[in-house]
Amino acid sequence: MIMTKLENWMVDDMTGKQVRYLSPVPANSPTPEIVELYTQVRREFQLVPPLTLFSPSAELFDGVWRVLRESLIIDGSVQRSTLEAVSAAVSSINACPYCVDAHSGMLHATSRHDVVDSLYANDMSLIQDDETRRIVQWALATKTPGAAILESPPFTVDQAPEIIGTAMVFHFINRMVSVFLSTSPMPVAFESITLRKIAVRIFGATMAKKIVNREATNEPLGDSASLEHMPEDLKWALPCKSIALAFSHFSELMVQQEAQYIPLSVANIVHKQLDLWLGEDMPMGNGWVDRLTDDLSGADKQIAKLALLAALAPYRVDDTVVSEFQAECPGDNALLAVTAWASFAAVRKVGTWMWQP
Repeated sequence: MIMTKLENWMVDDMTGKQVRYLSPVPANSPTPEIVELYTQVRREFQLVPPLTLFSPSAELFDGVWRVLRESLIIDGSVQRSTLEAVSAAVSSINACPYCVDAHSGMLHATSRHDVVDSLYANDMSLIQDDETRRIVQWALATKTPGAAILESPPFTVDQAPEIIGTAMVFHFINRMVSVFLSTSPMPVAFESITLRKIAVRIFGATMAKKIVNREATNEPLGDSASLEHMPEDLKWALPCKSIALAFSHFSELMVQQEAQYIPLSVANIVHKQLDLWLGEDMPMGNGWVDRLTDDLSGADKQIAKLALLAALAPYRVDDTVVSEFQAECPGDNALLAVTAWASFAAVRKVGTWMWQP
């Protein structure tokens, strides 16, 4: 009991120190809209900052928790260690050091030290079994449309919902973490890669081990989702109804967020740019953003700038971008809605490279 209280205190303290630009709901005084969700997340996973950053919007917090829980946490046909490997590999190609460290720790907790070593060294030969090596190689290729391993994935149709779902979730979470969190979940930022690896190993042997050993119930998370209007590009999830429902719910939520917060002029610019994007890193600086938004003004211009960066270069969202956005669109809900909508729009594009209907 004492160790659990200490773990909870440490994690809650991380949210206060690591989240920027937002005011997450405190774990010790959750709002009525979120209290049951906080209880479930604490019981089945942990109230870590990549989740609690969404808490100013109860519906976004709920939606993100659903897709993460159903893809990664609920026991299915794919081992948790394999899904953690997908999480860490996707985080690596998205240059999200926070998530790389966090899920490397989870891999240590599942005794997959070889996968951690392979990702830090960029040497897939260090992975001890062929199946995991191929799945990690697949995850590393998910930003490379047309890659041979994407055309012939190393998993079955029945495994696809968990593996593709986990990859999609982390392409999304990586973007949001890059905008709203510091660069590492560790309490001290280590310049030395050696010290960083030691800290991650300690995290894996302690807190991460407790997290991965928690059990989630298979009970559904409400009945607000429907498969009636399941988007074609998300039908890879259909072999697992719970994952399909979670992603259907989230895509419907993004439609609602777009209707409330995204002007048509902004949506057109973002979708047009995503149509052209083939996974490449965007040019240095933000000149490309200025050119794409040159014909806009006022709130539309600031929404478009933030959305383009969140979708395609989230690590370039800085104090200036956020303050200019908030001058036109104050409040946490608007900031979360625009970044989440743009991030998921980009992830939907990435998803078309992972699976062809």
